[in-house]
Amino acid sequence: MVKNFIKIDDFSADEIQQIFDRADKADQLKFSADMALTACYSFEGNSLRTRATFIKALSELGITAFDIPNFLKTSEGVQHLSGYMDHWFDIYILRDRNHARMVSFAESTQRPMINAMSSDAHPCEVIADVYSVQKEKGDLKSLKFCIMGPPTNVLNSWQRIGKVLGLNFVHLLPEEYAEKHKADFYTTNREEALRDADVILTDAWNSDFDDKSFQLTLNDLKTANPDAWVIPCPPFNVENEIHPEIIFSEYFAGYGQKKYLYHVQKALIYYLLSESTQ
Repeated sequence: MVKNFIKIDDFSADEIQQIFDRADKADQLKFSADMALTACYSFEGNSLRTRATFIKALSELGITAFDIPNFLKTSEGVQHLSGYMDHWFDIYILRDRNHARMVSFAESTQRPMINAMSSDAHPCEVIADVYSVQKEKGDLKSLKFCIMGPPTNVLNSWQRIGKVLGLNFVHLLPEEYAEKHKADFYTTNREEALRDADVILTDAWNSDFDDKSFQLTLNDLKTANPDAWVIPCPPFNVENEIHPEIIFSEYFAGYGQKKYLYHVQKALIYYLLSESTQ
């Protein structure tokens, strides 16, 4: 059975934990050279951290990787694209804004596919961040997560993983989005959302949002837990979603927090290929 990773909720809580268990042993993961596995990767835009860690992971897993630029940009139907390409590749790792076309390709191919980012989701970024929190802060269900800002692909993925894992999370929304997004975990109350928070997440604002009053500041964190982590999604903008003082404070989770991106992506590739070849 072919297993894909397009959105966080493609995986159950148990499957996510299986990824985490493999990430704990990332240095030991490697496929036999006799398997002669190959991967196709294609990254739209200026992908840095996601691209670098996937390429490193593929190399250390013993998988020969091929960069095929603009893979999904062709006008060719996805059934034809996969029909030819599946002969040559064992896994696809694709970053493309067109989420619908990515989903269509995933449904067409007989190989596992990983969404390295689309307009709707950024599951690899988020699952790695959750793993880092578990590694450094322990039991995830004992923590309060505060997602802050207008909806984005990253924050959508945080909501999804929060639901799958049963996390205590709240999404602090700007007033103008409140009417569109009504659910128990949404709030426009800044102090309530940040009170006793253990992990605060931000993402770059969409181009249609420019409310500087919604920037996360050190003053906001007075009601959060003293050892709270702030995890801004890079590349972050200290003129918009996060004040530069936070980056130089004890609240900033730090650049080292992202080291786990490599561990999780290596574990993810290994898991999908292992499950799909059974």
